[in-house]
Amino acid sequence: MIKFNKKTIFLSLALLLGIRSAIVLPRSTSDYKENAQTGDLIFQTQIGRSQSLAIQSATLSPYNHVGVVVNIKGKLYVYEASGPVSKIPLNKFVSRKGTGERFVVYRHKEISKKDNKKIVSYLEKSSGKKYDTYLNWNDTRMYCSELAYKALNHADLKLEKPKKVKDLSFALKVGKVIPNSYKLKKLNPEMKVVAPSHLSRDKNLEKVFQNW
Repeated sequence: MIKFNKKTIFLSLALLLGIRSAIVLPRSTSDYKENAQTGDLIFQTQIGRSQSLAIQSATLSPYNHVGVVVNIKGKLYVYEASGPVSKIPLNKFVSRKGTGERFVVYRHKEISKKDNKKIVSYLEKSSGKKYDTYLNWNDTRMYCSELAYKALNHADLKLEKPKKVKDLSFALKVGKVIPNSYKLKKLNPEMKVVAPSHLSRDKNLEKVFQNW
């Protein structure tokens, strides 16, 4: 039986990162900017924060943060829940400290321009909502992947159903090993939850950019 300790978690994560980086060819950031679309989900790997490491390790994913790209009058922004929900320029999102300016973008296979208005509307209405450390599946507060999931869902774009807390026993065990600010003891086992990894593995999305 595998013991859930820091060494096991770190080795698993390192192996996963190595495999993914070995099979993806690099591309320049300008390549993405020329083809960016509203509704794109942009993923990051932030290094140096225990909370970010906990997310990666718990979900066996190289990604620990996700935002939603919007094109407003030719300028690119990202809506994110990294604190209160806010909109920041794409350049600022990409160059965030601890990311090495590396990012990955997934796009819904059936998204079209007609969906833009609904996506932007949901993001604008969510702006200013506080970050949800309790991971509750409601619209009072938001965490990053919840915001991304609900923005696409608001446009009636098909997505795989969210997981339930009770199905994430490994993630909960990891959360007790690596320090983080999430209130894991308060989670309802029947509550819905979505992590960045769930979105990146959704069969309805496809990768359109990766620069590592």
